[in-house]
Amino acid sequence: MSLTSEIKEYARGLGVELFAVTSAKPFVKYLEMVSELETIGNLKDVPILYRRVNESMADPRNILPDAESLIVLGVPCKLQNPADDSSQYDGPHANLSTYWRHNRPVISGIGDQMAEYVQKRGFEVKLGDYGKPWHMPLKAAAVRAGLGHYGKNTLFYATEFGSWVALLGVLTNAKLELSEARAEDICGKCNACVEACPTGAIYEPYKVDILKCRTYLHHPRMQDVGEIPDSLREKMGNWLCGCDICQDVCPINRKVKPRELSTSFKVKWFDVPIPDKARLPLSELLQFLEGEVNPYFERYAAICIGNVEGAEEALPALTRMLSSEEPLVRKYADWAINRLRKHKT
Repeated sequence: MSLTSEIKEYARGLGVELFAVTSAKPFVKYLEMVSELETIGNLKDVPILYRRVNESMADPRNILPDAESLIVLGVPCKLQNPADDSSQYDGPHANLSTYWRHNRPVISGIGDQMAEYVQKRGFEVKLGDYGKPWHMPLKAAAVRAGLGHYGKNTLFYATEFGSWVALLGVLTNAKLELSEARAEDICGKCNACVEACPTGAIYEPYKVDILKCRTYLHHPRMQDVGEIPDSLREKMGNWLCGCDICQDVCPINRKVKPRELSTSFKVKWFDVPIPDKARLPLSELLQFLEGEVNPYFERYAAICIGNVEGAEEALPALTRMLSSEEPLVRKYADWAINRLRKHKT
């Protein structure tokens, strides 16, 4: 059995359902994306964001100088928690995205185990996922490795799982057998995701302004992006963290059957434990705000609450935020209070 086959078999045992290998050559498409973002959004003016999205990440050898292969792993993350009946709740609530509840948890630990397995065979590795100080263009790697294709929302799509896939990469100096890429247009004339994007972040097919994307705006590793304009706050809706809209409206994704969970994931977002629910009742969100919480959590909670009709019970919590030491917490709380008053009238 070849080394590549051994690694693949081990990955399967960890629950990995998508496995492929691409070369450590630079990712040209990623370079084009960064260049486009710099043109429309001045990424270099947002240092924290630019450290996560920049030209140097297009070349894996900037991470591992003698890299030969990039192993791309995928785990389906369209999951269904039998205990979650929150979709039946119609009262004032916050939405919690699949990305934060399931995408990241399903790959937790897999990357470290894969890296250790390859290292024991005498090779150097670098692990690339969103929990590491270095990042790799995993969507570009997955497409080039032949695991799937880009959708017009710029997300990676696998044939069986749609865009509901959690990706990670293991970069190594081992020479492994490379996979074949397949070029295919999976979207055709469909523009559902482009038309449904609430903030206009998908400003044309296959192009996204991440400074308008709710998932990026909510991402702890993308802070601080500075003040979010009033007009954009209104478009962020009642999503407390992340956004699934471009995936939910996709005809390809609607054919994907969720897998049932045996246990609930325990996830923290800005150090606050997020329940495994699609909808979080406003009363439960307010319970989080009763104690001391991360100011970033308060910011997004205020924006979310300001976009919830019938959320007057949140006024005491928002009023307390007006005394925060953080200027943006105060500003967003004031904005939310004014929004709730407008809703009421």
